[in-house]
Amino acid sequence: MSQRQTLPVLPLRGTVMFPGITAPIAAGRPGTLRAIETALKGDRLVFAVAQRDNTEEPTADILFSTGVIARIGQVQRGLGGVQLLLQGEQRATALHYGEQDGYLTSVIVPAEEMMPLDLKDPAFTALHKEARERAAELGEKRGLPEEVVHQVLDSVEDAGRFADLVAGYIELTVPEKQGLLETLSVEERLRRVLVHVQRQIGLLEAQEDIKSQVQEELGERQREMFLREQLKAIQKELGDDDTGKEISELREKLSKLLLPKEARAEVERELGRLERAGRESMEAQVIRTYLEWIAELPWNARSDDHLELARAGEILDEDHYGLKDVKDRVLEFLAVRQLRAQQVAAEVAPTGEFPVSK
Repeated sequence: MSQRQTLPVLPLRGTVMFPGITAPIAAGRPGTLRAIETALKGDRLVFAVAQRDNTEEPTADILFSTGVIARIGQVQRGLGGVQLLLQGEQRATALHYGEQDGYLTSVIVPAEEMMPLDLKDPAFTALHKEARERAAELGEKRGLPEEVVHQVLDSVEDAGRFADLVAGYIELTVPEKQGLLETLSVEERLRRVLVHVQRQIGLLEAQEDIKSQVQEELGERQREMFLREQLKAIQKELGDDDTGKEISELREKLSKLLLPKEARAEVERELGRLERAGRESMEAQVIRTYLEWIAELPWNARSDDHLELARAGEILDEDHYGLKDVKDRVLEFLAVRQLRAQQVAAEVAPTGEFPVSK
């Protein structure tokens, strides 16, 4: 049966320790500092266990029951607390939390891993190999040198230690890492680590695709700006600089018009075509004439409506022969406008104010 022991508790905020991992830890809370001092006076062992939340003063209620027996290595003292290197040694389960001299203690028992019945089983061997290959791929995608990645991964041959090594360095939430720490089955832990590694590889690949698309789009815009500058320089050398001034004046004139959305989009499109077209080309002349015609239209002016039906009928008969149905439709439209104008006039007369639509 595993040996019970009582150790000072080192609560961890936002991280989870794994066996075989050495991690820098910053400590500044009074209770944590007392626990460290107690460990340093003895065998330098602590029970490193994650908190369920980021409470400033931890209690037994917010600590997980599974943690790691860890040994305190190098210690650097400062004004705000201490910086120490913590070496995870073995999984352990807390049987009871208590308090002593202002710091938490725990009665713990080491947790034994569950190894596969047959370490040479092809399925387990394939799983172990796949996890190593994918972990190496993830390290390289993060920008680590290939030789460094393989040196670190090859230093651990045991499947359980390897799973702990990868779990300690990949980016996971505290609940996800705690779940891996509590998984005693080596095969199951290795499988879960592989899933997390595959997910992070997929995420990095998606980010690379997005980055590539953005860079490509920015590259096209920069290329277009460069070509435009070249075109301006060429036009200046050819004496076509006046064309640029004419286009700028036309653009400024068009920008002052109160154009509908569709008309504005069409104007911008044609201005772009005009800038790209050669000065003496037929296309440029047609586009310029079209844009000048748009600029001359009375977009910003409104005229008073003349809704006299008799006079409108006379004008239609003078200007157009036949087309009785069309003329009737025009007169119907004017009649509706006339009735609406009379209605508004009747509503305004008593108060002198225009009615408010509801």
